[in-house]
Amino acid sequence: MEWFIDFLLILRDLFVYGLCGLAGAYYYYYRLNRDLLGGFWGATLIGTIGAVLIHVIANIQNWFPVVVNFLMLPKWENTPLARVNIIAALIGSFLFVYVLNRINHDKERRR
Repeated sequence: MEWFIDFLLILRDLFVYGLCGLAGAYYYYYRLNRDLLGGFWGATLIGTIGAVLIHVIANIQNWFPVVVNFLMLPKWENTPLARVNIIAALIGSFLFVYVLNRINHDKERRR
């Protein structure tokens, strides 16, 4: 039964990463009106990958979690809601979607 709980925790973390990737894709695709490789869903995938990679890199050193612990791990009373560093995930998502935008030469999307 413990493996099932671990599996659910991983699914929850992937969901949070996906939301961060979705936020980055939404910002670049709809707010900045940029033409991205793969459209909105391609940008979401790249943003999710960026969220995961930057989260992993940020957790190698312990200085980042100490500085912004209250923003990093969302908690309800003493129970963590997710094991995801939301700040690092959002930074990674936006960084990777920005790189995707630059690869596509910063073109505006036609309406």
